[in-house]
Amino acid sequence: MKSAKLSLMFLSLGLGAAWSISFAQAAWAQAHEGPAAPPQAAAPVDPLQDALKHLKSPEVALRRQAAEELGRMRRPEAAQPLLEALKDDDPFVRAGAVDALGLLREPKALAKALELLAKDTSPQVRQQAAISLAYLGGPQAEDALILALKDAAAGVRFCAARTLGALRSQKAVAALSEALKDPDGNMRMTAAAALGQIGSEKAVPALRQAFADKDVSVRREAIKALAQSAGASSSETLKKALGDEDPQVRLHAALALARLGDASGEPAASALLHDPDASVRGQAAGYLARYGSKEKGLSALVAAQAQENDPALKTSLAAAAAQLKARLGVSDAPAQPNPGAESKKASKKGRKAQGQ
Repeated sequence: MKSAKLSLMFLSLGLGAAWSISFAQAAWAQAHEGPAAPPQAAAPVDPLQDALKHLKSPEVALRRQAAEELGRMRRPEAAQPLLEALKDDDPFVRAGAVDALGLLREPKALAKALELLAKDTSPQVRQQAAISLAYLGGPQAEDALILALKDAAAGVRFCAARTLGALRSQKAVAALSEALKDPDGNMRMTAAAALGQIGSEKAVPALRQAFADKDVSVRREAIKALAQSAGASSSETLKKALGDEDPQVRLHAALALARLGDASGEPAASALLHDPDASVRGQAAGYLARYGSKEKGLSALVAAQAQENDPALKTSLAAAAAQLKARLGVSDAPAQPNPGAESKKASKKGRKAQGQ
């Protein structure tokens, strides 16, 4: 029995010594080898490569998102993959790809965008192709966009008109003038706005007719377009517009006349300082600051400022009055007395009293 206890005691001492030696060896190694190296961080993901990978994903949502992201990145390396994505089965992927290629201004995309505008079965894709042509440009683009003004989808027609306006396409004046007769009021408004951007005198007759449109939005854009392209021959139309029921039409007519050197819109602008719409009052103040007279515009601004309850607009009216005074050379300082003039005046009165 005593022998067994002694054996257990020696075994325990042996194990303890072994553990002590192992611990000491580990401590010695750590002291001499230094601390363990930290785990290496994962390499950062390249957004471009990530988007290009998703552009080929079986998931439609990922491909759509990738096309949009590549457009935002403006990375030329994405051009060729995006050109291939124009063949995608999903129309929204194709639309995103042609949009991205337009933002990249990729020359190789022009022919593809023209083809999509003319032949793609999806209105969404045709619409986006029309927008992208604003960046890709060229005479071919103008011809294709003019044809697209007859597209069955309203969205395509609107985008084609806007792009033709952005391109300042003189070739499109006749087609856009014809579009002012479109049954859709939004299309007529868009065509008028595009003609305003182009600024061609050839559009003036059609724009004059558009001023008689029942849709106030069309009349607004038509009168703004006339302001950009009309000469003195449109003065009568513009003066007639000063009596329009819409304050914006009256204001734009006044501005157009002022640019022609005609101040007949000043009374209308002065009256608009009391319009219920604060934005209209602010625009009228802007007109008077640039074109107002001392007799009418300045007095109207001072009176409107005194009556204005909107603090921000009250400040704007004061600034407009100050700008008008500066333009006219009007000073707020009181007139300084002239002693010589007063002396002559008193002397004259004295001679009159003496009967001289």
